[in-house]
Amino acid sequence: MQNKTLSKNEILEKFPHGIETDFMTEIDSWFSTDIACCFECVNDYLEYWPLAYEANDAEFQKNSMETKYIYESTILKDLYTEEEFDVLIDEVHCPRCHASFKDNMIWPYDLPFLSDIDTFEFECKIEEITTLSQTTPFLLLKNKFASEVHDILHSLYDSTKSINLEQTLYRARISTQVSKLHYDEFKVAPKKFIGEGRYNHAGEQVLYLASDMETCFNEIGKELCYIAEINISKEIKILDLTEPYEAHQEHEDILNALIFSALMSKQISTTGYNKPAYIFSRFIADCAKSAQFDAIKYPSTKAMKENYNLVIINKDIYTNNTEFNNLYLFDGNTNINLKINT
Repeated sequence: MQNKTLSKNEILEKFPHGIETDFMTEIDSWFSTDIACCFECVNDYLEYWPLAYEANDAEFQKNSMETKYIYESTILKDLYTEEEFDVLIDEVHCPRCHASFKDNMIWPYDLPFLSDIDTFEFECKIEEITTLSQTTPFLLLKNKFASEVHDILHSLYDSTKSINLEQTLYRARISTQVSKLHYDEFKVAPKKFIGEGRYNHAGEQVLYLASDMETCFNEIGKELCYIAEINISKEIKILDLTEPYEAHQEHEDILNALIFSALMSKQISTTGYNKPAYIFSRFIADCAKSAQFDAIKYPSTKAMKENYNLVIINKDIYTNNTEFNNLYLFDGNTNINLKINT
């Protein structure tokens, strides 16, 4: 004798407390994390937290799945029939946008902050700063959160040790923009050619470097390029936004939140002069320079692995304490050592 098929109302009466507790328990036991968003709001989530998409070996992307897959792969299939699950999951909603989880995709994920930063509260701060950047950017310090960040970065300077950066760094230029093969072509550009960058104002000279050739290639738009190999010959103080839990433990959570957020890591077009998405990162650079840091280390928004970018903001360092070793032609796969004279 076949089991009687229950109606929706009968299923809801049979399980008056619904499926949410069991469903969330299985998510937590599987991923040890909460649900960040669903298909209806994933783009909104990534608009606020763009670095999450590639961080930690693309963990966010790998965690996406259909809710039906969770039913089929966990103890839920032993607790509920498929018909019961289909009815009950409709009553479970996304914590972000409140859309039903029925026939939906979800992303179990926690931003990698060590404390309980309220992400929704932080997103309100992102909105405030974004509005300021588009209306009255020169009044940024009037914003309470921006003022707090200013004070934090100044306090970090004293606790940050100068280090000898032994690793070789790299600086790329698109091949068609290099007029002669000489290391002078890879020094800071003349002020009249400098537009707004992620960590510099228009006309402000800083030296952008990368940890490896592939990152250089990605940062300039994956075009055939010349890449200079550079060493820094003096100990420097670095504001580290790639591993704040190691370098700046006292304020690691706020620094992590900043670098994962759209305030610091939003991808934008490299064309055009007005780049309001860079307002807060340039504010960070101003604070770091005011606090007398020599450089800022930050993740690449183009490809996140074990790589990073480094922008030298101290003129003495990029003018007097950088050494050029080799020059390469690089197409993204193969590099050719050009062995030029200095």
